[in-house]
Amino acid sequence: MLKTGLIQLYTSNSKQINFATFGLALRASGQNLRTLITCFKSFELLDGVEMASTFLDSMIIDKSAIEKTNIKEKILFSYNKAARETLKGSFDVVILDGIIPLINQDLIGIKDILRLINEKPDNVELVLSGSDAPKDIIKKADLVTEMVVKNHIHTSKKENIQNNQGTIEVVTGNGKGKTTYCLGKAMLTSCLGTRSSILQFIKSPKPYGEVKAIEKIPLLGIRSMGEGFLDPCSTGSKKKHIDSARRAWKECLKEILSMKYGLVVLDEINNAIHYDLVNPERVHEMLFKKPDTLNLILSGRNAHSEVMDSATTLIEMKEIKHPFNRGIKARKGIEF
Repeated sequence: MLKTGLIQLYTSNSKQINFATFGLALRASGQNLRTLITCFKSFELLDGVEMASTFLDSMIIDKSAIEKTNIKEKILFSYNKAARETLKGSFDVVILDGIIPLINQDLIGIKDILRLINEKPDNVELVLSGSDAPKDIIKKADLVTEMVVKNHIHTSKKENIQNNQGTIEVVTGNGKGKTTYCLGKAMLTSCLGTRSSILQFIKSPKPYGEVKAIEKIPLLGIRSMGEGFLDPCSTGSKKKHIDSARRAWKECLKEILSMKYGLVVLDEINNAIHYDLVNPERVHEMLFKKPDTLNLILSGRNAHSEVMDSATTLIEMKEIKHPFNRGIKARKGIEF
């Protein structure tokens, strides 16, 4: 059970799905937090959500709002059901994925949402997502991340992408949700039958929520190969980070070139490049040599300009609000 439940809001300038909500649900399940995901928007990997719930007992999915008949009635029914479960405290985490556009369309009343935010139990985490969040909800939320999406598909790459060839996503920015975006997309991709791997360049091997949850998902693997927090001012400490990053880079190349995976996530590699733990030229070279069908995601703050230029999609997670700024510390099942 959470001691402190907050209001999280993921909004965007794009219609693209923010997979951070699903990554958060994965992490929470690994720490035995009961999670309800109510889906209000259909998207390409949606069937993976239901499959993920078969592997993760503490994750419950409700997709009834996106059935094609009696749409308005089913939206209201699904919302009211999720609201009741939230107020009863039946779940530790309640995710209303894709709900914001429905508020903007008056299919769900903003007064109802604000009432739910005000009345939810203190130990329940409430997560809302969708494009163009109203100011009243932004004001009430404890954490707000805006996902800014830029498509960088060069003319020479368009034909490959249309033929189901691999893409390169770079997820950067100072806002929360970069790692959870990667976790969510990898979970859904693997649950739909594509073998996927997550390699973490900074995090050290510890039983984080995502690590424990991923052990239950057959086609998804994760390895944390860093040394944890990096103090860039400490010369002695930096050497061990460099050694770890070099080992991680070798493993990364093996997995990328092995032809065993459809998706490989290089989590926090942007941070590793920024702190001179990994050579950006080697990364740039790898992006051109990767197997054509392989999808790559490179995450972390301070993405290198050459890495961003190589991306088919560049995603910036912009911090609008963060609870750490109010002294709220990282919470088990939410931040780790």
